[in-house]
Amino acid sequence: MNNESVFSRKFDPGTALFITGFISSSVQLLMLREIMNITGGYELIAGTFLCSWLIGSALGSALARESNASGIGKISLLFTTGPLFSIILMLLLTRLILNPGETPSFPAGLVFTFVVLIPFCLLSGFTFIKLTEAGKSSGHTPGKSFSVETAGGIVAGIMISVPGAGILNTYQALLIITLLGITWSLLTFCINNRTGKLILKSGVLLLVSVMILFPPDFIFRQLLLKNIKIKETFDTPYGNITRGEYHGEASTYYNQRLITYSSDAGESEEDIHYGMLQINDPATVLLISGSAGSRIKEISKYDIREVVYVERDPALSAGIESDVRDDKVLLTVVNDDALSYIRETGKKFDAVIMLLPPPSSLSLNRYYTVEFFWSVKNIMNKGAVFSCSPGINPNYFNSEAIRLYSSVSNSLKAVFGNVVPVAGSKLYLIASDDDISTSFCRLTDEKELQNFYVCSDYLSDDLVEARSEEVTALMDSTVKPNRLVVPAATFYYQSFILTMDTDAKIPSILLLIVLFALSLINFRKNTGLMYFSALALAGFEIILLLMLQLTLGNMYQATGLIIAGLMAGLAVGSGSNRLYLTRSTMAIRTIILAGIYAITGLLAGRIMDMTWNPAVTGLLILLGFLPAVITGSYYRDLTSGGKNGLNPSKVYSSDLSGSAIGFLVFSGMAVPLLGISISLYILPLLAATGFLFYLASENR
Repeated sequence: MNNESVFSRKFDPGTALFITGFISSSVQLLMLREIMNITGGYELIAGTFLCSWLIGSALGSALARESNASGIGKISLLFTTGPLFSIILMLLLTRLILNPGETPSFPAGLVFTFVVLIPFCLLSGFTFIKLTEAGKSSGHTPGKSFSVETAGGIVAGIMISVPGAGILNTYQALLIITLLGITWSLLTFCINNRTGKLILKSGVLLLVSVMILFPPDFIFRQLLLKNIKIKETFDTPYGNITRGEYHGEASTYYNQRLITYSSDAGESEEDIHYGMLQINDPATVLLISGSAGSRIKEISKYDIREVVYVERDPALSAGIESDVRDDKVLLTVVNDDALSYIRETGKKFDAVIMLLPPPSSLSLNRYYTVEFFWSVKNIMNKGAVFSCSPGINPNYFNSEAIRLYSSVSNSLKAVFGNVVPVAGSKLYLIASDDDISTSFCRLTDEKELQNFYVCSDYLSDDLVEARSEEVTALMDSTVKPNRLVVPAATFYYQSFILTMDTDAKIPSILLLIVLFALSLINFRKNTGLMYFSALALAGFEIILLLMLQLTLGNMYQATGLIIAGLMAGLAVGSGSNRLYLTRSTMAIRTIILAGIYAITGLLAGRIMDMTWNPAVTGLLILLGFLPAVITGSYYRDLTSGGKNGLNPSKVYSSDLSGSAIGFLVFSGMAVPLLGISISLYILPLLAATGFLFYLASENR
């Protein structure tokens, strides 16, 4: 009798399923955060991540259905080791195909994401099905197994998002969770003597203590940012901050992107002076994000009374007051979401300079909407000026660039009397109700400013004005303005990014087709109910997360709570006792599900107007919980025997495949193209389609 057969008598499938769910969800949340940092952080990549994750897990569950492997100990040990395979692949691919601070093209990001995730996802799906099969002998129904595994995911979502956010760094948490998982497998299946167990526990305790005291993220960031000499790295609830040197020049990276460096005089002057030169006697300035030190020094060249600097992440604004000392200027640092601050402040400003990145994601898109511009105008004095930059200054404006910049420009024109584009190192849009001048050299001389770049030594007013008129002539007034619930600019931005690499469009389409094809492999008529209900729930989940971002900004803690609420609903629905299943009870549940989706579509605008953070978070958690209960009950019913007697692996694969397409379609296409409300109205149709497939399978 081998060790595994000895330990199989002590093996508890419930504990194993819980640990599997905990590890899977922990790795998913942490890898999502890191891959979003590496690949650019926009929704299409997030959808691709979740799609790749679920398709990989579905393939793993399908392999388990065909496999005769029954060694639970070996399977569990391989699964708990799985995160290491993905981490190693991520480091190797980053070193091979990416440069520090570079945002990869969408095809590269898609391939990178899928290849990195596939080892662990295959193991995750395979392990769940094998544990479900093992659980049947202990009286666990497939629905109960799914519920227990999901409960582990709930705990992971809460622990990673609430106490873990800003306390444990990403790689630190990944390695600790992986090490503890491997330890559980060894203690449960491999080591049976007390001495061996004591030695293992002592060694693991020592290793975990070392990783807590000396976070290993420093080593990983050094590997990811090649040629950069890393000095410091740490995670906050909002992102990763890494400081280092490149050929002796100090630089700061935020989520793998360069945000501050020493020789930024030209960009600093453009960021500030194109807008500030429009005002005769500016006294109060609102600076939104950006590299504060060099920008505030430029603002201080004017006779300013007060500068308010708004930066969401306190770690980025730490020490600004001591670095920028000017007894004549009152500097106020506000660590809050810019939209929330603007809505709530009672101050008025002569200039609002926004240095946020372009609308590459829906979270950033809200700062380029008609609604946001109206909020900005409400805090501006008469004749005040607003400046922003929605993207780079391309040498050639193709149709995608024209649509992107026209959408933002038309949004500004809906609020301000005058909007003028300025083609500098970036494309700036200057807006005011007063006249706007592009004679920056003349204005600099009149105000006697000691500039190095925005002055007659480097610029020519005639050339700047001519270029500005060229860009103005390109703007298309028929392009719809960018709005909060219809984020057109994000879609245009993603289209523009794809066109920057002329060879990227066709591979992108082909790769997306492959993902769709992989999803459809697991589609069957008798699991259509699960496929379409999971597709709708995934779309609903991504919309709830986007609504959270649009309302409160990027909040890791609340994101994890919403995901945990959804998983709790799935656990309740799949783990509860089976109802007396008839067509009428299934129809009632489908009507309730469709009603929740439709009502959310009607209330979406009002929810995003709410300003009390706990109320918004609580409402979104509740909205996610209710449809998840119904969707989980479908899994329970389809796997609990009955007339069709469906294999749990087939239902689970269909569930994962439908969810995969839901994440991809709604994050990358439906919401950017159609808006949040219309996308929500699609969900009842998907729920009804699933019910029709259920009726068709019942009539066989």
